[in-house]
Amino acid sequence: MTAPGDVRRLPGLEDVAAAAGVPVSSLRLRHLVIGPRALERTAAVVGELAADRPGDIIVLTDDVPYAGPRGEVRQAVIDSLGQSRPVRRVTLPSGTGRLHADATTLDRAVAGALDAAALVTVGSGTLADIGKVVARRNDLPHAIVQTAASVNGFADDQSVLLVSGTKRTTTSRWPEALIIDTEVIAAAPRDLNRAGVGDLMSMFTAPADWLLADTLGLGRAYAPALVDLVRPYGPRLLEIAGRLDEQHPEDLADLARLLTLSGMTMGLTGATAPSSGAEHVISHLLDMRLTAEGREPAWHGEQVGIATLVAATVWRRVCAAVGEGPLPRLCPPGEERARSRAMAAFAPLGAATAEECWRAYSGKLAALADPLRLTRLRTQWPEVQSQLAGLLADPAELVDAMRRAGSPVRFSALGEGYDRETVTWAVANGHRMRDRVTVADLAELLGLWDDEFVESVLDELDELGAGR
Repeated sequence: MTAPGDVRRLPGLEDVAAAAGVPVSSLRLRHLVIGPRALERTAAVVGELAADRPGDIIVLTDDVPYAGPRGEVRQAVIDSLGQSRPVRRVTLPSGTGRLHADATTLDRAVAGALDAAALVTVGSGTLADIGKVVARRNDLPHAIVQTAASVNGFADDQSVLLVSGTKRTTTSRWPEALIIDTEVIAAAPRDLNRAGVGDLMSMFTAPADWLLADTLGLGRAYAPALVDLVRPYGPRLLEIAGRLDEQHPEDLADLARLLTLSGMTMGLTGATAPSSGAEHVISHLLDMRLTAEGREPAWHGEQVGIATLVAATVWRRVCAAVGEGPLPRLCPPGEERARSRAMAAFAPLGAATAEECWRAYSGKLAALADPLRLTRLRTQWPEVQSQLAGLLADPAELVDAMRRAGSPVRFSALGEGYDRETVTWAVANGHRMRDRVTVADLAELLGLWDDEFVESVLDELDELGAGR
């Protein structure tokens, strides 16, 4: 295992297996090809996956061109694969906006990939999410050719899908191979690689939310060894962020590798908790609100990066309010009032979406009403506090790093629809959309979470030139 802070070598598959306590041969993602000209390895890797399997090779993609150093990436993959096997292309049109992983799109992709030997997905994080679902439903070995270092979801068995208008994480299937050509990453739009930096910013808040949830006995067990695959390399991420526009090959490779490691920790956990906490539910709500209004949301990682600044500030305020002493009395919100708030908050998204959000949130509330869980949190709080220092980061430091990366630090910079009211609404209600415990739930248990508290958090970020 690479020592914390050692940026000479980031963890590899052997380190991932050791952290998970399994042999490397048991990892479902068994081919990780990162570096210049990695695209040239695609045919050999896919040939191994499809050996002794009849049928065509399916190339799943959308209608967006992907530039590469030696031509369009998708066509280069098809030409390479076609030298040894028949290739069938399944194109999912994005229409006038971006592709969405809804039921109609999934059904179309699954139907197009029947009777195949293997699946190769070329494109974005959303395409990868769809491809992982197709691979599971059709029982296909799957290789993903990554076209930007934009998200961590390429490297796990979780897919974010639209269910009743709500963002929901659903178990799909690990890709057997992930191919990341750093020359292709360098040719990607800069905003996409900046979004990858933003997505990784969640390492500074999500593990703390995961630790909190585990202390309450909710969700998957907190695994320090998996957190240590990514979180100790926070300084390396901030270094990469500070010179992202210079496109150093080693920086792009490490950015891609950190995203891959982050994704693998989610897959090995069986949930997105290692990399998805309060910052992600804020982003999900913004996606849902803008989509309901007929607007195109910004890139996922852009939203997550700014939302991480919010989550980091909430954690700072909660820790300051609690101080070094024991936790004060914890009071979960009553069901009737909580339902009224949630349904009113999510009414603009439609009745079905509001009910879906309440269904998940009400389950969390029922668990938080258990006095034994709250007693456990109060008893173990000193131990939790001792670990938080190594998980959290100063919001001002994160703002500075994102600025140096050229990433937006205000939601308003993301375009129309990110107005003051919408952003405040997403921050105030993110923890009410799903069953995952976040720092906002802790603030609510402490009696801190109200409109004034939310405004004060956003005002604090405003003083840093960030937030809304």
